[in-house]
Amino acid sequence: MLRTVLAAALLHTTHALAPPAQALRTLAKTSGDDVRGITSPEAENALLPESAYFVGLGFRAWLGDEQTPIFVGRDPRSSSDEIGEAFCRGASALDAGPATTPAMLESLLRDGSKACGACMVTASHLPKEWNGLKLFSAKEQRGLNKKEVKEVLGLAADLADMMEPVSSDVASAEAGFMDEYVEKLRKTIIDTSGISATPLKGLQVCVNAGNGAGGFFATSVLAPLGADVSSSVNLEPDGAFPNHPANPEDKKHVQATIDAVAASGADVGVMLDCDVDRCGLIDGTTSKPEPVNRNRLVALAAQVALEDGNGVIVTDPVTSGGMTQFIEQRGGTHDRFKMGYRNVIDRAADTKPEPALLAIETSGHSAWRSNNFVDDGCYTAAKLLGRLAKARVDKPDCGLLDLLGGSLKEPKESIKVKMPVKAGLERVPDAEVKLCDALKACETATVSWAMEPVNHDGLRCSVGDGDWLIARASLHEPVVSLQMEADDAGGTAAICAAVLPYLEPFAEDIDLAELEAVAKSN
Repeated sequence: MLRTVLAAALLHTTHALAPPAQALRTLAKTSGDDVRGITSPEAENALLPESAYFVGLGFRAWLGDEQTPIFVGRDPRSSSDEIGEAFCRGASALDAGPATTPAMLESLLRDGSKACGACMVTASHLPKEWNGLKLFSAKEQRGLNKKEVKEVLGLAADLADMMEPVSSDVASAEAGFMDEYVEKLRKTIIDTSGISATPLKGLQVCVNAGNGAGGFFATSVLAPLGADVSSSVNLEPDGAFPNHPANPEDKKHVQATIDAVAASGADVGVMLDCDVDRCGLIDGTTSKPEPVNRNRLVALAAQVALEDGNGVIVTDPVTSGGMTQFIEQRGGTHDRFKMGYRNVIDRAADTKPEPALLAIETSGHSAWRSNNFVDDGCYTAAKLLGRLAKARVDKPDCGLLDLLGGSLKEPKESIKVKMPVKAGLERVPDAEVKLCDALKACETATVSWAMEPVNHDGLRCSVGDGDWLIARASLHEPVVSLQMEADDAGGTAAICAAVLPYLEPFAEDIDLAELEAVAKSN
């Protein structure tokens, strides 16, 4: 009731139905833990400056505070300035300028913070035509979840029904907004390494920021601690992402980093997504550079976290079949939960009798208890680089994979088959039901298949001795997928071939072309 009253109090004038109202209601249906849309009026899920104005107005009302500052940062996309300015006007917020998602939450958590909320204008790893709004509450000490985002968008749509945007000037936050965050990352490396002066001296690190917001990690964090970052690439922010997507999971991003590491002889490669809440790494000390992402990143981060004592590691549901054993061998407990960074972070923070040590997704999202569960790829990279520096005191040629010691059981094949939902975003839930029904039917008919006893997200099924697949819907795209691993060559093709006949009755609703291609590839 208070938020509704505050929303009404913020109204300056009333009109008939405003154009953004329907767009905001569509965004409420398609957004998850943050607001995401395409910056084109023709898009089904359009996110335009006029809508951003009302999201800002709705967020201010949702927070229940008319006076306390709200900070707004942005990534380098060409649409971010205009969307950020509109949000600032709606929320009466302060423009923090170019920033990162972790820094926005940090601005609420640090001692002496006087802000009640923050927003990062970013669509993370998505293509340049996308943009989004990640919202943070000082009271909740975290980012808003899916339910809360829908509440904000509902308020925004109601306000857009009654009024038009009002012009106003936008004030700036104090200079040096990122400084405390950058200093904390440097301290993390020093503390983890146990070396007080230049812990990264002698270490060559190639940072590939993908032309997103993360170039500072090379120049302002690593270089002052002694690292040679001269081999780094794509540090300059450019919202057109001219070289490859700013996405540590993207094959082009991974390959470009491998190539730069190989060409320079760097010891480590660091890949950051656009707003730096995700990372991936490259080990340059092997005979040819090797990715340390997905399951390897989860395992390495879990190992470092468990060095501080036994505890729980929360992951998404698509971690490798060998992950549980890896974690348990190090004194940990593996809690395989849902997809979605907000889901795993909230799960970790709410773990009893004490919070989990680490929440991490195979996508590279990661939040540590030691970092107040801020989702931060740079913090994870800092922790792992600090741990590597510590190991190199006694073994100067030690690499990231040496820290794992070859003890993680890895599959021969790992693939994700994406199947577009032909009727669009609104039909994704129905398509997921059909996909899961098909998997259930296949499992019932196949002796060596068995559903996992615990399924928090989609359906995960074991296949034979060690292989597995999971059926689930995308959080943001009109897509359902089958993700799977197999210990033998041709195993994933065999899994696809087994499932295909049970999905063919739904071919009018789900595009099976990719599944058919994989099934026939063996």
